[in-house]
Amino acid sequence: MKSFLQLCRDTEKKLGRKLLEQEVEFLQWVSERYIEEERKKKCIS
Repeated sequence: MKSFLQLCRDTEKKLGRKLLEQEVEFLQWVSERYIEEERKKKCIS
């Protein structure tokens, strides 16, 4: 997965505007969940 900063930049570019605080928080949450799930997969494998 892309870094969190890259994810924010790409999303801003697609939207054509700066992200709102709530949107940044949501992307942070998504990024954290993704990392957590990837770690679980590695432990199980």
